Amino acid sequence: MRGLGKIFSFTFVQHVKRKGYLNVTIIIAFLCLLLPAAIMPAVEYFKEDDTYESKLAKVYVIEQDGRTDEKTDYGVLNRVDAERFTDVAYEMAGSVEEAAKKAEEDDYSAVLVVDYQENSYQLDVLLPDKTKLNKKDVNAYETFLSGAFRSILIQKSNLEVTQIAELTMPIETQVRDSSTPADESDEYASAKKVMASLLPYLNIMVLYFMILAYGQGTANNAIMEKTSKLMDLFLVTVKPGAMLLGKVFATAASGILQIFVWIGGLFGGFALGIHFTKMVNPKTDMALIQLVETFGEFSGMFTASGVILSLLMLAAGLLLYCSLAAIGGAIAEKPEDLSSTNMLFIMVLLISFFATMFAGGAGADVPWDAVTWQVWVPFTSILVAPTKILLGVMSIPEAVCSLGIVILTATVITMIAGRIYKMMSLYKGNLPSPKKMIEMLRNQR
Repeated sequence: MRGLGKIFSFTFVQHVKRKGYLNVTIIIAFLCLLLPAAIMPAVEYFKEDDTYESKLAKVYVIEQDGRTDEKTDYGVLNRVDAERFTDVAYEMAGSVEEAAKKAEEDDYSAVLVVDYQENSYQLDVLLPDKTKLNKKDVNAYETFLSGAFRSILIQKSNLEVTQIAELTMPIETQVRDSSTPADESDEYASAKKVMASLLPYLNIMVLYFMILAYGQGTANNAIMEKTSKLMDLFLVTVKPGAMLLGKVFATAASGILQIFVWIGGLFGGFALGIHFTKMVNPKTDMALIQLVETFGEFSGMFTASGVILSLLMLAAGLLLYCSLAAIGGAIAEKPEDLSSTNMLFIMVLLISFFATMFAGGAGADVPWDAVTWQVWVPFTSILVAPTKILLGVMSIPEAVCSLGIVILTATVITMIAGRIYKMMSLYKGNLPSPKKMIEMLRNQR
């Protein structure tokens, strides 16, 4: 490994100083900072006011199922919500024409048509031609009615009071180990359920695109000396394995640095967005802001060791695929050859991606037996394991073993790439076939 540090520092500095790298890093970081800071307050400013107080005072009800149920008391809707539509008068009508005529005589009346269609109900709220109401008034009532009409259905069922109480009783579910008492169940179960749905796909997609981008960059770095005629000089002063390992480390490190800059910009953008949104409306109920404000309550859901191991697994995963891409760069003689020599890298990435997506690995709540093989195969474990480590599905010893396998595999692949790099340094002619490549490696001393 003589010269590894020099190769790493030189490659890393040259990579981060590139105009393209700096432009992409700065522009995306600026967008991560600017977009949330601008979009969040804009959404709050232009959103419709959910607290709009409708001026609706009376509703004429028509039940179009061949009958008018005089026993149905629509006045129960006044008791569904303590803040909205608590003082609306309801009157049954025989037809839409009759109801519309009556509604036009009142300034603040609307018509409700209840149509029973086999196994469902169709509710239509009609605004009379002559009225002082506007669409906002009936739209607010329609939104209220979509959730409140179940009270009418319960009334129509002619159930006893005790039966209605049982039907409306809230239900809570949780998943816990059979050996864990109910009073000792995970207090973060609901939060973990949400995280288990979001984090796996976020982890897979971010890693997938970063691997594609930086894997190609690693391959291009590997053939730089071949195209610049500096191969002989480097092979005299630096071992091929050290050269490839330094390049792989440098490329992966520049990618990790770029990710952290973007994450920092994103955090700053959301912080500014929350601040500006509260300036627009101090009492905002934006779901994203509520999620951020309550996230601190779930900080105990994660352990320090789990977070560290998850980050190390992400970094090791990027390193693993960069080392695999280095093989394509070691074989290629010029940049045009990468389309064929990098086929191994592309195929392994695609197979791992689809195996993870369609074999149950994307869900952190999938039974452990269904994904055991995925966390021990290094090329899929980096897509699966980080989320499972973070949420506590994998134990610390299992996580350390999986991480060790990934690092060991990356090291072995890099050393193989170094041997290929040395072997192909003075090779001229058509690219050798895989079979011939294996024979050349066996004969190499």
